[in-house]
Amino acid sequence: MNFRREHYPFVGHFLDRDGVGLHYLDEGAGDAVVMVHGNPTWSFYYRKLVLGLRGQCRAIVPDHIGCGLSDKPDDTRYQFTLERRVADLDALITHAKLPQKITLVLHDWGGMIGMTWAARNPHRIARLVLLNTAAFHLPKTKKLPPSLWVCRNTPLDALLIRKTGLFVRLVARWGVATRTLTPVEREAYLAPSTAKASRLAQLRFVQDIPLTPDHPTHALVTEVQGRLAQFQRTPTLICWGAKDWVFDDHFLAEWKRILPQAEVHRFPDASHLVLEDKPDEILALVKQFFAEHAIKE
Repeated sequence: MNFRREHYPFVGHFLDRDGVGLHYLDEGAGDAVVMVHGNPTWSFYYRKLVLGLRGQCRAIVPDHIGCGLSDKPDDTRYQFTLERRVADLDALITHAKLPQKITLVLHDWGGMIGMTWAARNPHRIARLVLLNTAAFHLPKTKKLPPSLWVCRNTPLDALLIRKTGLFVRLVARWGVATRTLTPVEREAYLAPSTAKASRLAQLRFVQDIPLTPDHPTHALVTEVQGRLAQFQRTPTLICWGAKDWVFDDHFLAEWKRILPQAEVHRFPDASHLVLEDKPDEILALVKQFFAEHAIKE
């Protein structure tokens, strides 16, 4: 894996979760910044932010189980649900002995995971950084994108995600709008899911999106959505790629309605992997945001 030397110069750690290994990064010292990825990415997505912040912060970046460098169990060994993901995050935060106040950086389905934990621990949230994500039901003005509908509701789901790996390939290609990922970067996104068995988590993430009240995750999302307003006084930075075909401006409008105090930077030419499109700009914005909202214990 050539990307490790060039783009991912980190020492990994593992947390045992009932016999399943959860891989995470723990880089730097200072204010604790927990970065939570979505589907189908992994901690590699945050590499430039980690490198840019570890001189002043302590960056904790997990790979969800089934993703990245974490173990890839089957359904008999792990429940691929939102509730279990939140429990994993809680266990990691406890294991790492983080200070009372932390910052969350959230992308894609990582927003739902991170904000569920935040809703249960609001006293611990010092700052929020949101990157093309959600922590609420599909906005009333938004329909499920055809690409996700096909992956979720037709027999093509196993073909597109598990058998061919086309899902992650398309995200790596379409998720960046201002440039093309280098071959090494592309390898990094594809490498953890080269085998059919290792793509199970990608499929389960898509299937865990609750679209009807009878879905097992629906009640939890409803609960978290109803508790987001408690963060209206929490310093929040939103960096948004406007060309995202899933988390588009309908989602951004909902965030602005729920958190009107948020500092919003919309990048018209960026897509879903906004940190790949605008790494330097977002790093500068995050540093400035942290400076303006210093954590007071």
